[in-house]
Amino acid sequence: MSRKFPLAGIIPIIVLVSLLSGCKNSGNKQIDEAANLIQRVLPDYAGQFKLQLIEKEGSNDVFEIEARNRKIVISGSSGVAICSGFNYYLKNYCNAVYNWRGVENLKISGDLPLDFEKIRKVSPCFYRYIFNYCTFSYSMAFWDWDQWEKMIDWMAMNGINMPLAPMGQEIIWQRVYKKYGLSEDDLKDFFVGPAYNAFGRMGCIYGFGGPLPQTWIENERLLQKKILARERGLGMTPVLQGFTGHVPSAFAKKNPELKYSNLTWIDFQKTVLLDWEEPAFTKIGEDFISELTKEYGTDHLYAIDQFIEMKPAIGDTAYLRNMSKKIFSGIDKADPEGKWIIQTWPFKELDFWNTQRTKAYFDGVPDSRMIALELMGESWFYTGWYKHNGWYGKQWIWSVIQNFGDNVSMHGGLTQIHDNYEKVLSSPEKGKLSGMGLMMEGLDYNPVVYEFVADMMWETGVPDLNQWKRKYLKSRYGIINKDIVNGWDSLFKFYYTRSELFENNPITNRPMFVINDIHPSEASVSGAESLIKAADLLKDNDGYQFDIVNLFRQVFGRYSGHLLFNITTSYKDKNIKKFDESVNEFITLSKKLEQLMNTREEFLFGKWIGDSRERATNAKEEQLYEWNAKAIITTWGGRVLYGYALKDWAGMYSSYYLPRWEKFFESMRAEITGGEKVDYDNFKKNIMLWEDNWVNLREENIISVPSGNSILLAKELWEQYGEKLRNEK
Repeated sequence: MSRKFPLAGIIPIIVLVSLLSGCKNSGNKQIDEAANLIQRVLPDYAGQFKLQLIEKEGSNDVFEIEARNRKIVISGSSGVAICSGFNYYLKNYCNAVYNWRGVENLKISGDLPLDFEKIRKVSPCFYRYIFNYCTFSYSMAFWDWDQWEKMIDWMAMNGINMPLAPMGQEIIWQRVYKKYGLSEDDLKDFFVGPAYNAFGRMGCIYGFGGPLPQTWIENERLLQKKILARERGLGMTPVLQGFTGHVPSAFAKKNPELKYSNLTWIDFQKTVLLDWEEPAFTKIGEDFISELTKEYGTDHLYAIDQFIEMKPAIGDTAYLRNMSKKIFSGIDKADPEGKWIIQTWPFKELDFWNTQRTKAYFDGVPDSRMIALELMGESWFYTGWYKHNGWYGKQWIWSVIQNFGDNVSMHGGLTQIHDNYEKVLSSPEKGKLSGMGLMMEGLDYNPVVYEFVADMMWETGVPDLNQWKRKYLKSRYGIINKDIVNGWDSLFKFYYTRSELFENNPITNRPMFVINDIHPSEASVSGAESLIKAADLLKDNDGYQFDIVNLFRQVFGRYSGHLLFNITTSYKDKNIKKFDESVNEFITLSKKLEQLMNTREEFLFGKWIGDSRERATNAKEEQLYEWNAKAIITTWGGRVLYGYALKDWAGMYSSYYLPRWEKFFESMRAEITGGEKVDYDNFKKNIMLWEDNWVNLREENIISVPSGNSILLAKELWEQYGEKLRNEK
């Protein structure tokens, strides 16, 4: 049974909505947008749904579902609530599911189910948030409208009503700084490249990956307008950008009389922070929001994160309180209804941001005008609400981050999410908890985690996790049997009881001597063995195909570590025969894994590269965008962040990973046959130069469209290696 606790601290906002019935052309924007969504998602059955608006329950969104006159009647307090009701009906009565990556189970046949009792669901979450700034770099940097439309559909169907929407701000900055004497050329060293937009917008870096072409800036403006129109049409309240105080270096040069400080993020060049005591600070913030509102309108929510992984120059509490007060004044003067949305990531550890300093910073803003975003609720250590007295009187949103850098790896702390959220709800010190959110750095490869959190947004307590797992499998596959249950039980116990990334694929590592014998876990092998047995039953199911490719990529990728151990051992033993055999087996397995991943768009390096090229309007832009696309997922920039966002993708093996390993194997083989001893430090230095050069090369043979049969290739892998996985321990 679910344990139920009231979600406290939500400021009551009574919104009266007149009852409106109808579907398309109803005269109500939110109903029309919800009807259009149903038409896109389930076109053959769209005419069987009747939609209507109803009042909220107090300040909370609500939906109702009932069968009436051979129709499915979905009533909701907003377009988002209606779409959430539609999604609930699909999952619970049609055993169907929709996913933003296209991984879906929507093959419904026959009549829609009508035999059910009326359902009413009230969300305890006033705010249901989505997106980390990093998502816009690691996953969505090169998205077009088609990709965005699918994402927004998923958001609406899962109840999201508060999406971060920072796109299109560069053209606004051009207009603002023009008032201060800066030209477009002056800002070329300020705007970052498209794959690094998150880190430019948070003030971490300037100019990296640029210069950003004006065509990109204009296209982002147009795309942002479409995104905002659709989100608002469905009843969402997007979060736009606010002014953090970070200014272009050219601004400081033109205004040397003003006070500034410098901030350094990791090993990148210093950025410039205008001192909050300068009158220009408030004026720029006010001008920015005013120009932003003219272009895009506003929902009165502004994201400002001044010190993400950076620290203020001064720690005096009065100074910090006055600083935040001044930042807020820029919002208040431009928009008297404006609210500051702040990430709590800097305050998670009590080093610089101890309780006194954090409270002072929060106290500079009226309680009703700031909303705090808790990022990593699945990690008790990185959670801050219980360290900071429920965020000092501010409304706040409990979120999960799930992944960093959009790493391709199976993991997710379902048990931690369940237990930690239960702790929040049962705590008398939770303050003004006002919602839940998804703060992932990338769109990730673990949809089970997002489905769980999204479902929790419509529950008054914490759901029973074991019961929820069975419902998840039923909607994902449409049917479940012993093999599916046994397989996923193993996967749930191994991959989904840890909140952090804990298992990588050795193929993607920079070449090294492997001194530990690496094997896939017994649980993951057992899960793969059980799940592949369901292939004949589920071979045409899209979600199953994705899961098999993702799981086999994970399991057999780990097995490559055992082969690399054999290679290192035979190298040390000077056993050339064993060395060659192990190298050949490693390369053969790697190529088979690449062939398997080629069957799914989600694992295609060529899709990422192809998307970057499609955004270009000329050859120079194409070269710049491809550099951005390749660098962010490999070398990143500087030296510290190498590999932070590495991708276990088809195309990366043949272009990047295997050529590096082959160079290493050549040097090892040369030593075995009488050549010079491997100088690993020198090899690493040369391979880093090779990596830097690779980023600048054009990929000539990209595969951007999937090919091959996922299930047949997975079966072949299992037939060839399954026995070895079971026995070589």
